[in-house]
Amino acid sequence: MPSTRRTFLGLAATTLALPTTFSIVRAQTKPQVIRLAGPGNAAGRPYGNGSIGILRGLELLEKEFEKDGISVEWQFPRGTGPAINEAFANQQLEFASYGGLPNIVGRGAGVRTIVLAASGISPTYVAVRPAAGIKTLADLKGKKVAFQRGTIFELSLSLILAGVGLKNGDVQLFDLQGADQTAAIQSGDVDVILGQGNQVLALVQKGLVEVLYSTKGPAPGSTFGSLTVLESFAKENPDIVERVLRSYVEASHFASLDENREKLYDIWALTGSPRESYVTDYADDDLRDRNSPLIDDFYRTNIKAGLDFTLEQKLVRRPFDVDEWIKNDLLTKTLAELGYSEFWAPRAADGKTPA
Repeated sequence: MPSTRRTFLGLAATTLALPTTFSIVRAQTKPQVIRLAGPGNAAGRPYGNGSIGILRGLELLEKEFEKDGISVEWQFPRGTGPAINEAFANQQLEFASYGGLPNIVGRGAGVRTIVLAASGISPTYVAVRPAAGIKTLADLKGKKVAFQRGTIFELSLSLILAGVGLKNGDVQLFDLQGADQTAAIQSGDVDVILGQGNQVLALVQKGLVEVLYSTKGPAPGSTFGSLTVLESFAKENPDIVERVLRSYVEASHFASLDENREKLYDIWALTGSPRESYVTDYADDDLRDRNSPLIDDFYRTNIKAGLDFTLEQKLVRRPFDVDEWIKNDLLTKTLAELGYSEFWAPRAADGKTPA
């Protein structure tokens, strides 16, 4: 089973000649549809996880824009981050919430997006075949590790391996999506899979893998991401951007209340992943930490680590101005208007200590 480096969509060749400022100019005509995306799922269902999954499941945007006659279209491509970047490059999307590494790769390749909010944080799970004889992270050296290249897990693996003095080049990398990962583990063609809780823990329940390590805590290698908007759309439709962000923050708030925990599991299970996998993944976790939209020091530290990684791996040819990309003013305003300014505690760079 050959391992190939993912080509990141040739985005540099399709760089969009879009404005570089986020000015507040009213659009002459309102759009008829708003298109949003989130990471896909193995079942191919039009639902997601985290805050974007709650935004979709509660139909907050559909209710918000119904009176305007604006419809809402959702995309949850199986190609996840790389596929979302391609859709942005082809102007087939206005908004997306997806992993930090493809966020950065897309922006670095010339797709003019703006970061509106963080998309929370989730643990990365390293799971192994019971017969593979892997007992520690150091034992991963030379082993066959499967995950979807070009996603946040490529960065996660790098940070996890760095903790035991290894690099991604010290393991055999296999570029596989969810269903193919399962087949490869069953056949013994790979030894390890790297992924999020709902995916990996479902395989644990089937007895196909055992969890070797997770970044619950969080720890280096936890996944992070961003809610982004196409810059040209933001320039032309600032009022709609404000309303979408407001609904997204409301979804994050709903997902951060422990009283809603059982409802969250029900909504996320619409993806086709077993509900029990979400119960296990979120056990003992503070929902506010998992679903915080804050652009805090922890988020910015992760973005910097991601940009450094993309440059090192030559996924992005040159650095870009992160402060120009990340716009925090609208989020700060939205939190204040909703009365949520003190609801989430901003985290320091280590992700654990309030800043």
